[in-house]
Amino acid sequence: MTVSPATPSAHRKQRSQPVHLHETQDAQGPIQLDDVLWNPVDAEEALEGLEKILGRLNARNDSRAIFLDIYAIVTRRVVQLLKRPDAGGLLEPEWLDHLTGRFAEEALIAVRDSLKNLPLPTAAWRFATHYPAQRLTQPYQDALLGVSAHINHDLGMVVYDNIAHQSPPVDARRLARYRHDYFLVNEILRSCIPECLDLLAERYRCTSTKLLLLVPFSRPVVERAVMQMLIVWRQRVWENVVAMLEAQTPEEHQAVVERVRTTSGRIAQALCADKALWRTVLGKAPPFSLTLSPEEWPGVVVAPPATDADVSARAS
Repeated sequence: MTVSPATPSAHRKQRSQPVHLHETQDAQGPIQLDDVLWNPVDAEEALEGLEKILGRLNARNDSRAIFLDIYAIVTRRVVQLLKRPDAGGLLEPEWLDHLTGRFAEEALIAVRDSLKNLPLPTAAWRFATHYPAQRLTQPYQDALLGVSAHINHDLGMVVYDNIAHQSPPVDARRLARYRHDYFLVNEILRSCIPECLDLLAERYRCTSTKLLLLVPFSRPVVERAVMQMLIVWRQRVWENVVAMLEAQTPEEHQAVVERVRTTSGRIAQALCADKALWRTVLGKAPPFSLTLSPEEWPGVVVAPPATDADVSARAS
């Protein structure tokens, strides 16, 4: 299988030194950000935003492009599905179309803020942007870090926010239709896995992926294993959405939110565990840890506290 030609071919070169978030591959200057659709409202706008920033990251040999490239494959399939006369069996295609745009916004904003050196409040996204930017992880890890942050943290929050704030309130019948479409997306993901593996092996020259796929009969096993991981993650996300919807008090709701944040952060930490373990063996501290506050991660620029004069100026 050949990977989609929608994004420029980008083969990863080895750097002698890790790159901080604000540095670039060459003397081209900062990556242009002002014309990217950071707040898409539907699937087509999501794809447009992803492809634009993806192309620019790949042009700079920035490994933050890897997850976005994977994500663009899935979003492209969603766009194609929504254009079919039967919407691919979706019961609420307009809901999924809007949700796809809102969902993509979370990933786009996380990447944008990392490029602008802003503190990322979510641990999962700090791992998913800092480790690739510093070239500490392999392409398959860069992909998994982004996929995990986007599913294990973002997805539940976006789905809950969408359902909880509809007017009139969503009844049991409509919620069941949303659930049907939510899990139908699993079939889209299943169909994308072969292309995603090829993308990692061919475009990003992921040695681990190449070696794994060279093992006889390994491809179907790998594809099933990846799909099972996604099924487990997305099932847990839906359970968290239901728990937030059924929460009787703000404390119950916040408990679910904290569980989501903690779980997504721990998964990200586990995906990077080999790097932390190796540095520990060498007597060094782990590159970046889960316990670091957003302001303490490398490359982050913290705005100085506002003075009374600043507050007065904004008020006037």
